[in-house]
Amino acid sequence: MPDFSKDAVQCFLEASYSGKMRKISNSNFRDVNKMGHVFDVSWIVDECYRYFQSLIEAVKISDFKSQLWVFEEAMFMFNKLKKKNFVDLVIKKFTSLAP
Repeated sequence: MPDFSKDAVQCFLEASYSGKMRKISNSNFRDVNKMGHVFDVSWIVDECYRYFQSLIEAVKISDFKSQLWVFEEAMFMFNKLKKKNFVDLVIKKFTSLAP
C-alpha cells in the first residue's frame, strides 16, 4: 500500500472492518476512492460517490477553491480510472451555477 497515504489506508481499513465510512475527508478522498476501485469494494466506491455528490451539492458560485477541488478530483477519476460519472456531476453543477 505504499501508493496510498497513511490516512487513506486507515480510513479504508476501518471502513472495511466496520462497514461504515467514518473518516473520509477531502484530504484522503482520492486515495480511498482509488483503493475502492483497485480492490473492487463496491460499497466503498458507492460511499465515495455519495461523499463526492454531497461536496458537489455544497459548492457555491463564489467558492472557487471548492470548484477547483471537485473539478480536479473529477478529472483524476476520468483520466486515471476512466470513470466519467464524476465529470458529469461537476458539469451539471457548474451549469446550474451559471447565471
